[in-house]
Amino acid sequence: MQTVTTDYAAEHLEELIERVRHGEAIVLTKDGHPVARLVHIEEETDQEVPAAEVEEAFYGD
Repeated sequence: MQTVTTDYAAEHLEELIERVRHGEAIVLTKDGHPVARLVHIEEETDQEVPAAEVEEAFYGD
């Protein structure tokens, strides 16, 4: 599993998405601490994510 900083991920998102599409998992770190993992979604679901969860994921508490 590859580890990259959030700054690197922001600048190379398309490349990272392609790598994840091909099965690689990537851990994102901020200030040396893991904060997220990019993984391929195996199945499509029709489940909607509540807007509050999306906002928290992108903008924090």
